[in-house]
Amino acid sequence: MTLVHQMLATTAARLPEKTALVEGDRALSYAEVAAQVERLACGLQTRGVTRGDRVALLFPNCLEFALSYYAALRLGAIAVPLNNRLAAGELAYILNDSGAKLLLLGPGFGEEFLAFRDDLETVEQVFLAGEETIPGVKPWDNLLQSPGAAGVEMDSGEPACIMYTSGTTGLPKGAVMSHRNIMANARNCGAHLHYRESDVTLIAVPLFHVTGLNSQLVAFGYTGGCCVLMRRYGTAEMIRLVEQHRVSVLFNVPTMYTLMLQSYELTQRDLSPLRTAVYGGAPMPPETARALQSRLGVDLYNAYGLTETSSLATVLPSCDAVRKGASVGLPVSGVRLSVVDEHDNEVEAGSVGELVIEGANVVSRYWNKPQATKAAIADGRLRTGDYARIDAEGFVYVVDRKKDMINRGGENIYSIEVESVLVTHPQVLEAAVVPRAHSIFGEVVHAFIVPRPGGEVTEEEVIEHCRGRIADFRMPCSISLIENLPRNPGGKVLKNRLRELVPEGDPPRREPDTTRTKS
Repeated sequence: MTLVHQMLATTAARLPEKTALVEGDRALSYAEVAAQVERLACGLQTRGVTRGDRVALLFPNCLEFALSYYAALRLGAIAVPLNNRLAAGELAYILNDSGAKLLLLGPGFGEEFLAFRDDLETVEQVFLAGEETIPGVKPWDNLLQSPGAAGVEMDSGEPACIMYTSGTTGLPKGAVMSHRNIMANARNCGAHLHYRESDVTLIAVPLFHVTGLNSQLVAFGYTGGCCVLMRRYGTAEMIRLVEQHRVSVLFNVPTMYTLMLQSYELTQRDLSPLRTAVYGGAPMPPETARALQSRLGVDLYNAYGLTETSSLATVLPSCDAVRKGASVGLPVSGVRLSVVDEHDNEVEAGSVGELVIEGANVVSRYWNKPQATKAAIADGRLRTGDYARIDAEGFVYVVDRKKDMINRGGENIYSIEVESVLVTHPQVLEAAVVPRAHSIFGEVVHAFIVPRPGGEVTEEEVIEHCRGRIADFRMPCSISLIENLPRNPGGKVLKNRLRELVPEGDPPRREPDTTRTKS
C-alpha cells in the first residue's frame, strides 16, 4: 500500500506542471512541491531527524506547513501538527507528551514560542519560517538543502502523524495515524465526495485539524487537484478567494456556510464553478442546506468522522440530502459500523446505543496512553462515545455525545433533538443545550442561543417556540443568549465550557403563553 509521501511523488510524476498549492501570491506546481520536499527532507536528515522521530509543526495554513509535513514523512519521522489556538501551557504539554525532537514554527509564531520555550523537555532544535528572528531559533529556509536524503524502508502500518484530540474533556490525547489510515481516508474522499483531478479546493479550516490535513491537503494530493490555503478565516475573504481561484470544492463547518449565505459579498461574486459543499462537525439547519442548493446549485454532502477515524467514517450522498437530511449518511468503503448497548451487545435496528467503528481508517492507539487505548480502541474497534441509531436502510443518525445526554427524572434527552427545534426559530443562528442541575428532576435542559446578526430574540420567545414542537420534558427550562458558541477546530461545540456558564439553582417555573401562536 502506498505511503503518504510516495503518493505525492507519484502525483508529481504524473502531473508535474499542474498547480498543487496556492497561498496568497505564491503558487507551486506538483513538481516544485516534490522538489521542495526532497530538499527539506535532506535538511532535516542532516540535523539528525530519523525514522520514528517526532517533528512538531506550529504553523498557520501556509505552504511551509504542507512542505514540512511531507518532508517529515519522507524520512519516516512522525509529524505532530499543533493547534495554533492553544495556550502556551497546552502547547508545552503536547510537545512534551509527544517527545518532539524538532519544532518547526510558522510565520508570526516566534513570540508565541517564547512563552513556552522554558517548559520544553525534549525539543532539541527550533526553526522559524518568515522574516521574524528569535535568539536561538534558526531560519526555516536553512533546512532547504540540495536533494539527496537517504531512502527509508517503511511499512504502511507505521505511524505518520500524531494528531491530538481537541480535549473537550481532560487533557488531549494523541491519536497515532498510520500511512495506511491516512491513505484509506484519501481514497474514500475520492470515492464518496467525488473529488476530481480538475478540482480546486479552498482550505479554510485549520490544517492542524483532521479535515483540512487528511480530507483536503492529502486527499487532493491523491487525486491531483489544487489546494488554495487560507491563512486567516474571514467570510468575505473566503467568498472572494472562491471566485478568484474558481474553487469547485469546499469542506467547512455549517456555521461558515450560514455566514457565507448571509454575507453581502456573496451577491457580488461569481461562484458558478463551485459544485460541491461538504460539511461536518455539527448538524446543518435544513434552511441552510436548502439555501446552499438553491442559491449556489451545489451538491451537498454531510460527512461524519473523528480524529480517531482519520477523518471520514460516513458520508450522506448528495442525492439523499433532502430525503435523509437528519442523517450523517452511510459508512464509507472498508468501514463497518455497529450500535451497541452498555454490555457491548448490538442493539436492534433503529434503537439508540453507542456507535462503534471498524476499518482501515481507524487508528490503532493513543500515544503514551495505554489505558485510554484499551478503553476506546480495543481490537481495532473504536468506541466513539457518540449515541447513534442506524435505520433499516443503513443510514446513521448521531443523536448525542454519550457524555452530553441529559437525564431528566429518568427520561433520556438527546441534545440534537432539542437543538434542531431551536434553530428553526427565525431569529436563532445557532443553539446548544446542556444539563442544568435541578433539585427535583436531577437535570433539566438549559439552552445557549446565538441570535442572528441584527436580530433580536428573548428567552420567553424561544421557549414558547419550542412548545408543541417537542415533548414538554425535552423543552428548555432556561435560556442564555451569547454572541458565539465555543468550538474546537473541527467545529464541534465545547459543551464543557458551556456547562461552566450555566446558572446555579433551579430555573423559574413557566406556564404556557396562551397569547402567542406558533409561527
